[in-house]
Amino acid sequence: MANQKKVMIVDDDPDVLKSVKQILEKNGYKVFSFDNGYDCFKLLKEGIKPSLIILDIMMPIINGWQIHKKLGEHPDWRRIPIVFLTGRNTEAALDMCKKYGVEHIKKPFDIKDLKQRLENILIEREKYSKEMCKCHLLT
Repeated sequence: MANQKKVMIVDDDPDVLKSVKQILEKNGYKVFSFDNGYDCFKLLKEGIKPSLIILDIMMPIINGWQIHKKLGEHPDWRRIPIVFLTGRNTEAALDMCKKYGVEHIKKPFDIKDLKQRLENILIEREKYSKEMCKCHLLT
């Protein structure tokens, strides 16, 4: 599947990784799942560029905010949409998610809601990419 959308999930909770991965794979996505930020960077450095990254905030060693910051420092990674998946429901955490991500999803999440929200993001991203290609062809 050449056009298969790739999604990366970074979350230290194995149950979340497993359930989100299963949901997305059932719906035709190629899923890369990691329980830490270092492994996700290894894959990105190999040239695999996901259409979307689902990122937990609270993780040991390197947290979601630190991963987000490092993604933003790299020219090939900074435009990858980030969906924050978090159990932190404080107003400050949710404000940060809205500011730095394209979406935030609270844990525990509804499977249908998660699937629909991710689909919407990927559809919008694809539309945007097509629009940008058209603009470049016109110039």
